[in-house]
Amino acid sequence: MKKLNVDGQKYIVLGALRLPYSTERQGTRCRLKLGPLTIPYRRSAADDRLCLALFGREIPLTRDRRSRHYALHRSLTDEKIEALLTEELTPLLGYRPNLKQPATFNEKINYYKLHDHDPRITRCCDKYAVKQYAAEKIGAQYVLPVLGAWTRAEDVDFDGLPERFAIKVNWSSGDNIIVRDKSALDIPAARKKLAAWMKPGQNGYYDMFNWGYKDMKPVIYAEPYIEQRDGQLYDYKFFFCHGECRFFFIATDRYKGEGLTHTFFDSERRPLPFRYGHTLRPETVPALPRRLDEMLALGKTLAEPFRFVRVDFYEAADGRIYLGEMTFYPGGGTLPFHPPEWDRILGEQMD
Repeated sequence: MKKLNVDGQKYIVLGALRLPYSTERQGTRCRLKLGPLTIPYRRSAADDRLCLALFGREIPLTRDRRSRHYALHRSLTDEKIEALLTEELTPLLGYRPNLKQPATFNEKINYYKLHDHDPRITRCCDKYAVKQYAAEKIGAQYVLPVLGAWTRAEDVDFDGLPERFAIKVNWSSGDNIIVRDKSALDIPAARKKLAAWMKPGQNGYYDMFNWGYKDMKPVIYAEPYIEQRDGQLYDYKFFFCHGECRFFFIATDRYKGEGLTHTFFDSERRPLPFRYGHTLRPETVPALPRRLDEMLALGKTLAEPFRFVRVDFYEAADGRIYLGEMTFYPGGGTLPFHPPEWDRILGEQMD
């Protein structure tokens, strides 16, 4: 069985048969629409894999990508990794990527994984260690403080954390728990989830061979909860090539039921007419941050040593700017553009 993405429509391919499918998700409850069929399923609280919930047991439907790649890790060579990336990216992107002579945005992101092995990338990919890097480069006032850090889930001191906080794992993307009301937090379930994220096979390297994570040591850490005046948290994400911002986007509606939206802008701050990945564009163009020039200057300083990096900032309700993260592999180089020609247009701006 293979998956295919054509102009935003996803298909499951079984031999000569191609079935359109889509998924809907509300919390852990999900529905798979496969042709005329609707199949309910859920996501495992332990490792976020798809599973059926029958008779009080979770029956896995899929083996997640990290687990598949980790099972191969002792036999992986550079050639095998390039071949795996090529095969697995093809259905995700809707075209067969050229990782020897890359031209598109996604091809170049994956080329960096294979060829740019600057050890400073590992430090800055690490969502915990990057705080020290940022404090040295732009000042500690732009870094969210750490409320606690642990190497084992069972050691996390939930009693010592405030009523609102975020708890994260440093070596992957999206492995975080946002807590707005600690009294409502299921602490045993949270520990179980954190323990699963700390297992060796959950290293972000094994998602799509994001090199910067490969030799990282896992850390659980907690930060203060932040939001903006309207209860949202906007992400401002700037793409730097050789220290120059070529384009950026604003991520909005993070906490709304309709889902995350992205609005891209060019270097002249003009909105761009495309969708990225499986997110939507908002109905109205979001306002630019009040301290955009300062974000660009800070991002330039952080990005200066690197050929390419995306630098993310938040602007909190009190007007303060905080570094979100630095990532060298946006979307893992797996997210299609709609219309697809923007994959190549943005790729032309990357060295």
